[in-house]
Amino acid sequence: MKLTPRFDRILPLISLVVLGLMVVFLLESNPDYPLVARISNDLPVISVAWFIIALLVIIISTGADLLAKAHPALEHRELLRLPGPLSKIEIVPLFWVLPSAVVVGSFAFFRLFQETLQGTAFILVLVVCGSLLTATLVAQHYVLDRDTDVRDKARVGLQAVAYLVAFGMFSAIANAHYRMIFTGILAFSASVPLAYRLLARNVNDHQRPLSLALTVVGVVIAEAAAMLSFWPAPFLIVGTLLTALFYVMMNLLHHAQAGTLDRRIGWELGIVGAAVFVILTATTL
Repeated sequence: MKLTPRFDRILPLISLVVLGLMVVFLLESNPDYPLVARISNDLPVISVAWFIIALLVIIISTGADLLAKAHPALEHRELLRLPGPLSKIEIVPLFWVLPSAVVVGSFAFFRLFQETLQGTAFILVLVVCGSLLTATLVAQHYVLDRDTDVRDKARVGLQAVAYLVAFGMFSAIANAHYRMIFTGILAFSASVPLAYRLLARNVNDHQRPLSLALTVVGVVIAEAAAMLSFWPAPFLIVGTLLTALFYVMMNLLHHAQAGTLDRRIGWELGIVGAAVFVILTATTL
């Protein structure tokens, strides 16, 4: 008998997060929207919305952690433990990454259209975030299944969500037009967790080669984002290019991990990346 996802826990969790995003959008649409602090003219204003989004990230990460640990596949496995006095608490941070990124990425992307789409952007962020969270939590359940075919399909679903979230985050960063250093830091911070989710083979994968691969991905994406910040192209074009670069790097590293990287794979990924670059560049001329 196949174990089904705990929708009695998943749906209330997602509803709480969507409700929180609704509060954030209502606050931002208020002309008397409360501001907290401005660190620098080159950085966004820190507002109440930041704290609500951070709280939602904690909520969805905690929920995803509990859902993962409730799966029979992890019941008798030794998981990562918190240091010090909290050493009895086990956690699975691999299952935090994508749900958290969905919340942040959905909000960051659709708020770009708040002035032009107004209420439509408000509805879209709630629908898209809720749908992606449902897909993510269900796929994270099935990625622990004993059936190889089921696990493979779940991984494909998680990859699709990861690339969609990457596009949303990269587009939001490109639209911000921060200084190069800030753009690079944000791109690094967005790409490394997603790369960890895509490259980690198990819940406790913290090997040195993986850390090196994640660093390389973050640095390359950060440098590319910083350089593209000088390109007067629409932010959606820049976001697509960064996502294509991220996709090519993830596939190269995945095949390298699996020992299946050969000349044919390299050419295929190179052609895909070059084609995306040429097409998108042509559209901006």
